Amino acid sequence: MEERGKIKILQLITRSDWTGAQKVLYSIVYGLKKYYPDQFEVEVACGPENGQLVEELKKINVKVHVIPDLVREISPVKDLRAYFQIKRLIKDGKYDVVHCHSSKAGFLGRIAAKRAGVKNVIYTVHGWWGIEQYRGLKRKLLILAERFAAKFCDKIVLLCHRDLLKAKEWKIGKDSQYVIIPNALIPQPPASRGKLRKELGIPENTKIVGNVARLDPQKNPLRFLEVAELVLKERDDVVFVWIGGSIVDDSYGKLVQKWLDEHPDVAKKVYFLPFRKDAVELMADFDVFLLTSDNEGFGLVILEAMHLGKIVVSTKCGGPEDIIENNISGFLTGFDCKEIAEKISFILDNFDDVSIKISQKAVERAKTFNFENQIGNYIKLYEKD
Repeated sequence: MEERGKIKILQLITRSDWTGAQKVLYSIVYGLKKYYPDQFEVEVACGPENGQLVEELKKINVKVHVIPDLVREISPVKDLRAYFQIKRLIKDGKYDVVHCHSSKAGFLGRIAAKRAGVKNVIYTVHGWWGIEQYRGLKRKLLILAERFAAKFCDKIVLLCHRDLLKAKEWKIGKDSQYVIIPNALIPQPPASRGKLRKELGIPENTKIVGNVARLDPQKNPLRFLEVAELVLKERDDVVFVWIGGSIVDDSYGKLVQKWLDEHPDVAKKVYFLPFRKDAVELMADFDVFLLTSDNEGFGLVILEAMHLGKIVVSTKCGGPEDIIENNISGFLTGFDCKEIAEKISFILDNFDDVSIKISQKAVERAKTFNFENQIGNYIKLYEKD
C-alpha cells in the first residue's frame, strides 16, 4: 500500500435498507470515524434504493455513492452494467481497501476491485442463506460462484463458527482467508419501557412475546405464528408481536395475512407491525424475545434483546449458538414448533424465577461482544501491507 497518509476504504453493499448487514456496515463506518478519524477515510457505495442506511450515513457525514444498476435480483444486463460501474468507481476513487457485503455486491465487487488493481479486498459473509435456501442445481451453481469470487479477495470474514464450517464444507476460499469477527452493538443506554404497550394498549399483566425481523422465509414468521397458536391454546395472558415488514416483495407478507385470516382466534392475540426505526425502543416492552429463523449468520437483534435484559429463545440456526449460552444467558431450541411452544410456556409459567436467573446473565453476555474489539479486528485487516 502506497505511503499517502490515510488509508482509503470503500464499503460496498447491494441494498440500503436497515437490516442486519446494513447495520453491521454502518457500525464499522461509525467505529472508523469515531476511533480512527486520522487513519482512515471511508466511503460507501450501494444500489439505487434510498433506504435508511443512506440516511444514517449522511448524519455522520459519510460520502455515499449510488451504483445505478446494482440490484438484488439476478439480471444479466444490469449485473454487467453494475460491474463496470463499480469498477469505474473504484478506479476513480483510488481506494486502498474495498470491503464487500452481501451476495451480489460481494460477487461483483470483489472481481471489480481486483481487476481495478486493489491490493486489499475483503468480503464479509452475513450468513449463507443466499445459498442454503436453495436445493439441487441452483445451490451447486451458487456455491461455484462463491468459489470463483473467493479467488478475488484476500480475506473472507465469517460472523459465526457454523458459517466457517459451511465455507470449508463447500470449499469456498482457503484456510488462510478465513477470519471470524463477531458483530457487536454500538454502545448506547438501554431503551425505556412503555412505548409499545401504550401504542397497542397492552396491559402490564399481559406478557409480550416478540420478534424483530423481516417478513421473509429465512426469518420464518409462519413458525412464529404456529408457536403462538400452541401457546394460546393453553393461556390467554400473553400476546405475540412481530415488528418488521417485507423488504424485497410482499409475497411472504401475504402468506402471513392468509394464515391470520384462517386463524381468527389467534389473530386477536397477534400483532404485526411494519418496519420501525424505533424497533429497539419497542422491544424494551417484550418479556420474551422469540427468534424463529431457519438461518442466521449472526443475529444482531439477539444482542439487542440481551442488552435490554430480555429472556431470549432462539432456534439453533447458526449465529445464535455463538451468542447464547443455553440455559444460562438464554435458551436454544430445535425447529419443532411444539418444542419451542413448550419452552415459551415454561418461561411464562415461571417468569419471575427465569427472569432472575437469565436477565442479568443476558446483559453480561451481550457485553462480551465488545464494539471496540470488533472495530479493532477489522482494522487489522485494513492495515495489511
